[in-house]
Amino acid sequence: MNSRRLTQVLKEYAAGSQPGEFRMTDSDSLRLRIARHVSTVFAPFSISLPLVALVALYHSSDPRHALTYAFITLFFLSLGPLLYIAIGVQTGRLSDLDITRRSERTGPYLFSISSATVGLFVLQTLHGPYNLMTLLIITIISGIIMLFITLWWKISVHASSMASAATLLTAMYGSAMLPLFLLLVLVSWSRVVLRRHTVAQVTIGALLSILLTTLILRLRGL
Repeated sequence: MNSRRLTQVLKEYAAGSQPGEFRMTDSDSLRLRIARHVSTVFAPFSISLPLVALVALYHSSDPRHALTYAFITLFFLSLGPLLYIAIGVQTGRLSDLDITRRSERTGPYLFSISSATVGLFVLQTLHGPYNLMTLLIITIISGIIMLFITLWWKISVHASSMASAATLLTAMYGSAMLPLFLLLVLVSWSRVVLRRHTVAQVTIGALLSILLTTLILRLRGL
């Protein structure tokens, strides 16, 4: 494996450089730059960092202990899947880190679902925080449903992830987290502007995650 190439792929992603976007003109270049930065800053991997930390710290009496479990959760929830996708781009199996082509999304979905399932088993074995296990359960069930939808339709992972995060954090921390739903609108706008998704794809992705997250939280008593 060429580690330099893998590092370069990750750097390009962090910079918001993604292939497949249409050529910019002077009139829309600013709007596209803003949309690209929004899409990158609030990508599923990016928002998972504060999300997992806040979920782990919720009503925790030992922050250091909670953050240790947060790191374990992040590894299975985000770091492992991101590395899988980066290697896929490097080897040519995937077109880009955004997985623009719907036909290429099955493998990453299956890996992410499997990784989250292993992470849930690890947390259960270690008697980890209930809240983090709930987050992984939401990820697994949401991933399975979206995998089946993606076989026919390119539903938005960006919108789904942000919607789930906003719903989960609002349920835990109250109205202080409601502005996250404004970020959901902004992220959805960016995906449409970049022509990654249609309005319907971001809308359905968001609504599905809000309903699913709410249902699981009630079933889990959170």
